[in-house]
Amino acid sequence: MTAPPKSLARPLSSQAAREKNAEERIRSLLWRYQPEFVLAGSLEILFTRNSSTLVSLSQRKGHGTLRLHVLFSSAPAGVLEDVIRFCFTCKDQAQSKILRSRILDYVGENRNQAIATVARPACYAPEGSIYDLEEILWHVIREYVPERRLKRTRPNIGWSKRATTELMGKWIETPREEANIIVINRLLDDERVPSYYIEYIVYHELLHDLFSISRSHGRWVKHSPEFQTREKTHPLYARAREWETRKLHSLSTSENAAK
Repeated sequence: MTAPPKSLARPLSSQAAREKNAEERIRSLLWRYQPEFVLAGSLEILFTRNSSTLVSLSQRKGHGTLRLHVLFSSAPAGVLEDVIRFCFTCKDQAQSKILRSRILDYVGENRNQAIATVARPACYAPEGSIYDLEEILWHVIREYVPERRLKRTRPNIGWSKRATTELMGKWIETPREEANIIVINRLLDDERVPSYYIEYIVYHELLHDLFSISRSHGRWVKHSPEFQTREKTHPLYARAREWETRKLHSLSTSENAAK
């Protein structure tokens, strides 16, 4: 007797198995809440690692694509139900706000897992035409955030790829084993910008490394009361904010005129 042929199908990885299970649960919920959508066309369900848009639905000519961050592949049934109701059935603005808040609460409670799936950001060079951000970062840590030296890693820092007239600084949280990143707007690499202002911006972004973003009472808190109190202890805080109020607009205006 010959042995039955072995299956050529490879076993699913644990993550792929979670995604397959979650997709089955989502389709089951769709039959309950909106069977006409399933019957009218096809729905593609994709799990992504997009950390800026964690839930999105696109529809065109009877076909739909539901994109979910991989974090939702492990979500409990109640959270997936909220996602389905939010994307497919909710028309009331107040109810939509409640559902969105509950979905973001789940994300906030599992923030570390979401960050762990973030792809490594591009490298940003710290050397500018006028200022070296690496030197400024070391100065800020030494003078104003000495406890930061106790951490195993320090943030990487660099200038943005291009100058913009909007955000002057940005803090990027990365997976736990990697260094977080501080990006400073290249607009500030200008001899008209005083060094104390750049120092203040670097200090502000570095504080995000101490006071992490959290979810509280249905909203994201980026600048907690503790963050704001610590920020104001910088000896040049008032002077930097005054320069920002009086001079930054003219710098941004000249940047727009140069384009």
